[in-house]
This record gives sequence, structure tokens and C-alpha cells, in this order.
Amino acid sequence: MKLKKILSPFILFILIFGVLLCGCMEKTSSSTQNTKETTYASNEESTKFIVITDLRGKEVKIPANASRYVCLFPMALPFFYIIHAQNGLVGYPGFGAKKDPYFSGNLILKVDPDFKKRCADVGYPGNPNIETILATKSDFVVNMYAAKSCSMIEKKRIPVIGVAGSFGNMGELLKSVEILGKATNHEKDAKMFIDYYKSRINCVNRTKNVKERPKVLYLSYQGPYGNKLTSGGKFNTLVHDIITKAGGIDVAENVTGQFGQISIEDILKWNPDIILIGSGGTKEYIYSNEKLKDINAVKNRRVYIVPYDGKVRYSTWYAPEKSSLGLLWTAKLLHPDKFKDLNITYEAEYYYKTFWGLELGKDIKIYGDFPWKNQ
Repeated sequence: MKLKKILSPFILFILIFGVLLCGCMEKTSSSTQNTKETTYASNEESTKFIVITDLRGKEVKIPANASRYVCLFPMALPFFYIIHAQNGLVGYPGFGAKKDPYFSGNLILKVDPDFKKRCADVGYPGNPNIETILATKSDFVVNMYAAKSCSMIEKKRIPVIGVAGSFGNMGELLKSVEILGKATNHEKDAKMFIDYYKSRINCVNRTKNVKERPKVLYLSYQGPYGNKLTSGGKFNTLVHDIITKAGGIDVAENVTGQFGQISIEDILKWNPDIILIGSGGTKEYIYSNEKLKDINAVKNRRVYIVPYDGKVRYSTWYAPEKSSLGLLWTAKLLHPDKFKDLNITYEAEYYYKTFWGLELGKDIKIYGDFPWKNQ
């Protein structure tokens, strides 16, 4: 009986404690559920980001694991393939007409036949299709660093990474590749290309102290309809870098203005020793022009077609993605005695196989001038 009196309060205590404990557990469970919902609701806020400083010097915040991106800048597009980051592309510069890519389009379509089917046409730097870009739900957009459209896109709260192409020098080009590698999580692939490119620059350094430097003019036809006679110079500093590093004097180094347009009178004034024909031009135009018959390049028959790998515009070795080959070819052309050991065929085979997975001769054919007897 005494035991019963003792146990009754104890049992009552256990029951009350149990009820309170259950209440606490429900509250804890409810609290945990609210935390999960909060975490899920703020998932975007909890995404990890990285900050990239682009060629504008602007800090751009993008997701650390970006998997969807738009390339609006035609010159940058091939580099997504070179660093093996093409699978994340969801938009490309098709100029509003689903055109083939301007730079290395033949290579891109060869290694990625469904490219145009899976990538939206987002226009081009001068006229981007903002609605289409928004529809791609991309993590960021790659654009030419000087394009006015950068701010237009950023107003829609889409991160824009500004990079260089032919409009920057070699240092800026390689910096752009480094930036793309970081943005797409392909830093190792980007470093591989950068190291390769730098090694080829080192290869032509033997021209550094040459005293006899030929005057060189690079010509191409650009403009909206490919109808403007243009050159390199300040308009296209990558061309200037190639010529000077290869041991030549760029006669058009001070050319400015839209498309770097020049005239026949400019050519006469410069009297180049060598003329290099890039996109859209022909040797016949130079040799048959009565006004140019007395310039050194014509008199000595030193007009050359820059090698190219496709019968389309902008497929030459002076294009940004192939400019390492253009540099080697130009150095051997200007100073053959200093580059007897340089095998251009081997260099081309290495480039196309390593960075595009294509075999020279089998998958790709090279056109243009190779005036030396071997290699």
C-alpha cells in the first residue's frame, strides 16, 4: 500500500513528462521541416559563385559550376572547342539567320554535326537577340569586351564576360582563353593550349635581333558584305603581333577606323616588300592591278595566300584560334634561313589532332602558299 502511494506520483510524473516530450519532439520536427523548406526556397542564394575579372577589368560573378553558357562573340566560339567546353554551349552568334559559325565553322561542324540544332541563334555583338538569350537560361554570356551590347545584356541581370580576339594582342588573347577555362571549369585544358601557344612564341624569338626586316602588308576583305579592302594595324592588333614577332615590319601598324579600311594609295605609299592575302582576297587582284605594278611585292612576285583550312571566310591561320600556326608560317616565310628546322606540316598535324581531334589530309585539307621546297 505504501509502495502504491509512492509509485502513483512517480507514474503521474512519467506520464506528464512523456506528453511534454512528445510536444517537444513535434516542435523539433516541425522546426527541422521549416529549415529544409527555407534551404530549398533559398537554394539560388546558397549557390556557390566565383568572381572573374574579364578583359574590361570588370569583376563578373558567375556560378562556380556553370553548365550553360552563350557565346555572342564569333571569334571566341572556337575556343570553347579547343578547351573542350563545347557541351555547355546553348547559344551562338548565328547573325539571326542560323549561319554557320564564322570562325572555324568547318571544324566545328565536323566535330559537332548537331551544333546548330542544339544551340540557339542569339544574333551577334552588334545586334544581340536579348529575348533568345534569356530563353536559353544561360549562366553567363561571352561577348567582345568592347561591344556596347555588354551593358544591354547586363541590364537583364545576365552576367557578361568580355574577351578579346583579333582585336587584342597575343597576351590579351591568351588571357581570354584563361578566363574561358575558369568560367567553364576547363582550366587544365585552357592551360594546355596557353602553354602550347607560348612555346610557339618562344620558337620564333630567334627573329628578335634580326637587322633586315621586310615591310609586310596583310590584306583582307571585310566589312558587312566582304567588300572593304582592309589591313591589320591598330584595328587588328593580333595581325600586328604576328608580323612583328615573325621578324617583319607591319606597314599598316597605324591603321584605325571601321574594319581597318585602306586604299590603293596607302599601299603605294607603304611600298611593302611582301603582301599577305587573308580572308576574301586573291593574288590576281594585286598582280593585275596596273597601279600596283611598281611596288616591291609585285615586282619581286612576293604576294602570298595565308594558309587556310576551309573554303570559307575567316578560316585562315591568322584567325585567333589558329594564329599560332600563322605565326610559325610567317616566321618561316620572312626568314627561311633561320627556320630551316621548322616543319610546318608537323606543326599543323599537331595542332589539328591535339585541339580538334582531326587528322591532316584525312579530315582536313590545307590550302594556301608554302614557297619553301620542303615541309
